[in-house]
Formats: sequence, C-alpha cells, structure tokens
Amino acid sequence: MFSLMANCCNCLKRWRQPARKVTLVMVGLDNAGKTATVRGIQGENPEDVAPTVGFSKVDLKQGKFEVTIFDLGGGKRIRGIWKNYYSESFGVVFVVDSSDVKRIQETRDTMAEVLQHPRIAGKPVLVLANKQDRDGALAEADIIENLSLEKLVNENKCLCQIEPCSAVLGYGKKTDKSIRNGLNWLLNNIAKDYEAISERVQKDTAEQKAQEEQEKKERQERVRKIREERDRQEKEEAEREGRTLQEEGPDNPAMPSPFQPIGNVINEQNEEKFKEEKKRQREGGPEGGAGNISEEEQEEEEEDSERQTPESRAAPPDQTKKKTRKLRLKRKHRVDPLTDQTALESPPPPPPPPPVGWATPKMSRLPKLEPLGDTRRSEFFGKPLPPVANRLQLPNSDTHDVIS
Repeated sequence: MFSLMANCCNCLKRWRQPARKVTLVMVGLDNAGKTATVRGIQGENPEDVAPTVGFSKVDLKQGKFEVTIFDLGGGKRIRGIWKNYYSESFGVVFVVDSSDVKRIQETRDTMAEVLQHPRIAGKPVLVLANKQDRDGALAEADIIENLSLEKLVNENKCLCQIEPCSAVLGYGKKTDKSIRNGLNWLLNNIAKDYEAISERVQKDTAEQKAQEEQEKKERQERVRKIREERDRQEKEEAEREGRTLQEEGPDNPAMPSPFQPIGNVINEQNEEKFKEEKKRQREGGPEGGAGNISEEEQEEEEEDSERQTPESRAAPPDQTKKKTRKLRLKRKHRVDPLTDQTALESPPPPPPPPPVGWATPKMSRLPKLEPLGDTRRSEFFGKPLPPVANRLQLPNSDTHDVIS
C-alpha cells in the first residue's frame, strides 16, 4: 500500500514538472541523411532534400521535452564550426551512411574527433545507421566493428546506442521506429542526469563566451598594433621626404550620415528637374517662353503648387512622401488622323512595273508536243469509239458484252 502511494506521488510530481529544454547536435559526414532524419522527426517529407550549407535549427516537442536540434553541415570545410555548438548540447546524434563503405574510415576518424572533444566526452551519444534500405548496407555488428565503437565509447565514457534505420521510409507518425526509439533512449538518459548535464552546459557556455570575448579583445589589440605600426611608418617616410602629414580629426557626431534611402534621393532629383524645367519655361528658353505656355500646362502648375502646402514644405524628407509631377497627355502630343480629302490630294505613287521578260517563260524553249498513239491508221485515228451494246446476261453464263 505504501509503495502504491509513493508511485502515485512520483507520477503526480512528474506530471506537474514543467517541460525541460534540451539541445541536441546532429553531426555526420555529408550525404549521410541528417536533414532527412530531422525532417522526418518534424513531420515533413524527407525526400528531395538539398545539402545543408552551414546549419539549420529545428524546434519540436517530444513528450515532456522541448527539443532544439542543430543540424550541422557535414562538408569538410564546414566541420570546423561543430565545436561552437558542443558547449550547449545535452547529447549528440551521429548519423552514419551504412551503404557508403568507401568512406567508413573517414566516418570513424570524424566520430573519434567528436567524442574526444572535452565538451562532448561523457554525454550520451545516439548513432543512427541510416540507409538500411539500400543494397550492400552494413549491418549493425559490422558498423560497430568498423567504427571501433566500443573502444571510442569506453575511452570517452559516453553512453551509446546504435539504431539501424532508414529516414526515407516515412515521416511524422510513420517515421521509422528505430529513429523514434533511439530519440526516446537519448532523452531518457539525459533526463536521468539532467541536473548535472545542465550545470555542465551552463559552465561550458560561460567558458566559451569568455573565450570568445578574449579572442575578440586579442583581435582588436592586433588591429590596433598594426594601425600604430602603419602610422609610424608613414610618419617616418614623411619626415624623410620633408612633408607634413594631415592628422585625422575625431569623427564629428553632428555630421549627417551620407547614406540615405534611395526613395528620398529619387524624389529630390525629380524635384530639381521639375524646378529647372519651370524656370526654363518662365525665362523663355529653347523649349518656349512664358507666352507659349498653354493653358493646360498653367493649370497643371497651379495644381502642383496647391498640392505643396506649407506643412509639407517644412516637413523633412524622411517624414513626408514627396509627390512627383504627374504626366498628362497634351494637345501637342496628339496625332490627328488623316481625312479623306488629304488622302485624295496626295495618293500613294503606284509601284513601278516589272521589267520586260521578267518572270515570263519563253515558249520557244518548250519541246513540241506530238499526238499520242499511232496516226498511220486513219480508220481509227480522230474518230469516236462505237457505242457499247448492253445485252442481257444470265447468271453463270459465258456471254460478255461485245462491240457491235
């Protein structure tokens, strides 16, 4: 009875506990299937996945855990950024392409480098032997032997579980059971030692931030020394040549920024062009004097002047949106259609006649046609054929139509 009450109390405490936040890193060689695995867990279609450039972050809810998975790219040039995510990770998911036997040695070296890192050693590791659906894929025992998994795990004191799976067989609720079992195993082992791992993550994160700040200060110090050395060399050269250097003064905080929005610059240019055009028209430039301005143009100028109120003129260009001049169709731009009278007055000239003999065959070149048949028999040549006599023909008889 007492044990039953204790179990009920423990279940109630677990139910009331808030969701724990866990961060996982998913690593492995390129084309191992890391992104497809994450998308399958997330409930998306894992097929037609592009290679990951850099990293991608995925947030999902798994039971009582709020899981954040960092899917890190597996290319050789990008593996150097993996160490920046080790400090905040509670566990590691290492994805292996079990069908790529040629790169199994490279996979072993990469896994050894990950597990031997001081910020990963001692944390639980899940190994997913992906692509088991392909021909020639290594079995679980072969992968353990080729990767020397037992030796690496024992040396770095990491809890490890290997799961043969295939990420493309399903997604969401139909995800491969091996992937779900492996993820549950990883989260359960993190939950058993959550407090200790959480303290270690906080400590490693603080140390990494302090290290990054120290590196930043060192870079600034190196840049400062390089600038001082450059200024000293320039000063010595100026003294040898007998010229003076102009000292650069401090930056003036009241100086306006030279970078402005492109919309303001375009509006200012349009306003300047419009003012110059109005000034030219009033002074009687080549486009026409003040007396040649039509009534429609005057009305447009009056409308533009009415639109520009004193408040809009006084407001800065960043707060008010300046209006440009609206183009309208004027009478001088119109083209009148041709009337019948104008068409009759100026008819189009007729096309010139073709040259003589052009496109006309010469009949003398054709051979002389001769009548068909034999013309020596005058009794048949040139006379019509005699009529055909239709006689009654009985069935199954040998009689035929004859010429009478």
